[in-house]
Amino acid sequence: MIKAFVREFPTVHLVIGVIGNLVFFVGSVLFIWQATELLAIWLFIAGSFGMLLGAIGQALYLRERHRLNGAPGRQQDRLH
Repeated sequence: MIKAFVREFPTVHLVIGVIGNLVFFVGSVLFIWQATELLAIWLFIAGSFGMLLGAIGQALYLRERHRLNGAPGRQQDRLH
């Protein structure tokens, strides 16, 4: 089931990573003001986790794609 999700939904991993980046950025900006520091910390953590999930999903997708199709640039063995 997880392999099918990884294989069929590569865009989901990209979206998770982009949302993670956005949350990470907002959290970083909120560190400017002391009043929003606690929120900034939690957004920083949540954004980092989203970025991590996106990267792991993308890595699993690429691994599965290489397993099924071979690595890019690698020539397939030809029968002569």
